[in-house]
Formats: sequence, structure tokens, C-alpha cells
Amino acid sequence: MKNTINYYYNIIIDNLVKSDKNYYFHLDNEEYHLMVFDRPLNDIEPIYKLNMEMKKRGCLVHEIIINKDKEAITIINNIPYILIKLCKYKNDRVFLNDINYMQNITYNISFDKSLLRTDWVKLWSEKIDYYEYQISQFGKKYPLLCDSLNYFIGLGENAISYIVNNQKSDNSFPIVTHKRIDIDGGSFEFYNPINFVIDSRVRDISEYIKNCFFKDKLDFYELKSFFNISKLSNNEYMLLFARLLFPTYYFDIYDEIINNNLKEEKIVNIIKKIYDYEELLCMIYKYIVYDRKVPIEPIEWLLQKHS
Repeated sequence: MKNTINYYYNIIIDNLVKSDKNYYFHLDNEEYHLMVFDRPLNDIEPIYKLNMEMKKRGCLVHEIIINKDKEAITIINNIPYILIKLCKYKNDRVFLNDINYMQNITYNISFDKSLLRTDWVKLWSEKIDYYEYQISQFGKKYPLLCDSLNYFIGLGENAISYIVNNQKSDNSFPIVTHKRIDIDGGSFEFYNPINFVIDSRVRDISEYIKNCFFKDKLDFYELKSFFNISKLSNNEYMLLFARLLFPTYYFDIYDEIINNNLKEEKIVNIIKKIYDYEELLCMIYKYIVYDRKVPIEPIEWLLQKHS
């Protein structure tokens, strides 16, 4: 692989470390990662342009390095790779301050519409339809998933209905967000352009809350401090609650299990915590309505269950 990197990027490497299918090395006090590009190939051009726009703004972000052919993707053994130079800022944990920074510095940034992920109703509906079909084919192989899926599909349908019934016009501008927030992925994942999409700013906030909760690292005082400075609109609070309802935390693990990347037992931790998560939803709902004075609609079954 050293010779391949030298050929495509004119970089001579002394030490190259392999991690799964990815590689990393150091050169002139900089750290580089050659990573598999695990997104549709037509995403690379808009992501590269977004990456360059973020660099122009002085944003903390890993930089995509183009190859000798002036392309961001390099095909090696029929696998698409992307070379990134890591920004020097390093942190082992993502906090809400990091999200706030990204929101502020990417406000009103130029982007390609192909990166937009704001149509949650369409995306979520398609996802649920697919899971319902899939479990009918593989249910006997995965009894834990088969027994639990209906509950989480129900939560997802609640989230979809919540948006459909409460969506109002909103003047907020989509910004750079992440496919997922992994608080333990630190600055490496947070500033990785492969992870970027364009969406409402509440996407990252809600995914942060869910990730923290299921890792037993949620700090409600940190949340309150963030909400005090973020000044979300009424519509954004509604979208925040809808996204908290939608169980990405379950569906992501479901996908990994079906794709044979995880054992089915990994879903047990999610199932065990769902009652406590419902209580968290009620707590956040009451905080939004009573503390923030935002009249979002209740989820009656949820409030009655935890009254």
C-alpha cells in the first residue's frame, strides 16, 4: 500500500499502519488517514466542495487530499478510498459545545442539494417500509429483533405523524450536520467530512442526546445550558422532539446485526433501557413546554404511561 499511496499522492511513507480496511500514517507532523469511502460515489463531489468551503471559513475539519488525477476518490483493488489530513485539534469526546461551534461556523454555507436530509417524513417512511418487509423474510433467524421491532416501528410512526400533524413554516437555514453523532468518536469522527450531511441543526442535538443516554453519559444540566444559548424556534423544538421519538439508536444496531457485523445480543441493551428512555422523553417534553414555554403537542400514551 505504501507504493500505491506514493503513486497516487506522491507521498513517501516510512511507517504505515493498517486498521481494518483503513490506513494511517504521519508526515511532517501531520496525520493522514486513507479511508474507505462508504457512501454513494456521487456524494464525493458535493462533499469535497463542502469541505473546501469549510476550510475557507477556517472551520475545524479534516481536509480531503486530491490525488494525482485531481480526484478526491482513489480506486484501489476495486475499493473507493479517500485520503484526509486530520485537523490538529484533538478531543476524545464530543460535547454540545462542539456541536454549537459547528452550527455557528457553517451557518448559511453553500452546499449541493444532493446532501440535504431535511425530508425526514419521506426518509423515515421508506426506512420503516423496508424493515417491515425485511423482518418478514428474516424474522425466524433473528428472534430478538422480530420480538422487538414492532415497538420501535411504532415509535418511528409516532415520530412521522408528529411531524406531519405539527410541521409549520420555518425560516431556519440547513447547516452542516452529521449522519450520526458518536460522543466517543471524538474529533476524529466529528470533523470527518465522510460523516457530513446538510440538515436542521436539531439533528445533531437529538442524536447527541440519544447517544449519550444509551451510553449512560447524559448530562441534563449540559442540555439546559445549550438550550439557553441556542434559541431554538418553536418549530425546531417540535422537530427536536420528533427526532428524539424516532429510534435511530435501535435501527442502526438492527442494520449492523442484519449485515452480520454484530451479534443479535447487542440489541438487548437497547431493549432494557427503553422504559427509562420513555421517561427521558417525558422529562424533555415537560422541560420544553413548562421551562421553555414552547407549546408543542403531547404524545398522550407516553405521558399517561409515565404520569
